[in-house]
Amino acid sequence: MKNFTLLVAFLISFVSFAEVSQNQKDALVDLYNSTQGENWNTTWDLNAPVDSWYGVRVINNNVVGINLSMNNLQGELPASLGNLDSLVTLELFFNQIQGEIPSELGNLQNLKVLVLNGNMLTGKLPNSIYKLNKLEQLMISSNSIEGEVSDEVANLQNLKVFNLFDNKVTGELPEAILKLHKLKELNLSGNEMYGHIPSEIAQMKNLEMIALSHNKFDNESKFKDGRLEKTIKAEKNSVLAFEGE
Repeated sequence: MKNFTLLVAFLISFVSFAEVSQNQKDALVDLYNSTQGENWNTTWDLNAPVDSWYGVRVINNNVVGINLSMNNLQGELPASLGNLDSLVTLELFFNQIQGEIPSELGNLQNLKVLVLNGNMLTGKLPNSIYKLNKLEQLMISSNSIEGEVSDEVANLQNLKVFNLFDNKVTGELPEAILKLHKLKELNLSGNEMYGHIPSEIAQMKNLEMIALSHNKFDNESKFKDGRLEKTIKAEKNSVLAFEGE
């Protein structure tokens, strides 16, 4: 009986300490405070264990996922999010998040999914984002992101979805895009981009959908009925669809 009591006490003690680090918890609390967590649709009890917090996924005492989409977040993203170095997915779409994307997000070297669609983000896409070489989905459409797509986008060799439509992105479409051999979806429509769309984009073997309309490209006329003229049907089984003008 005594041994059983000691075992129970040990297990209770173990569970009590099976918690994320203070550094990670502080980053989450910063997010709560900077986006008016008390006004979220579903809020957090900051006194409860982190793994019970809505939208937070914890594995092996590390925060690996955050999904607070459509949850009425209002405010700016804290730089301390960059301390969540085990984070794999960060999904905050359809909120009212303002300000610039913190460059510290470039510290999230395990990040595979970054979804910030439908907010009020401004400024440029931080160059540090292009260091996230495990990234598979980069989706920041329907904000007010400015600046150009950097040639460093070629570093994102695992990228499958690149979605920046409905922003204020300028500059030319970098040929570095052609080096993204795993890319399946490219949507940069509804921006202020210009120059020439590389014809080689039609030969990207995994690309299934591409949308570049409502920009200022000088060869947009070659895109008809949502397809690249002449090349797509001949060279691919799938259709690379363009948004209609």
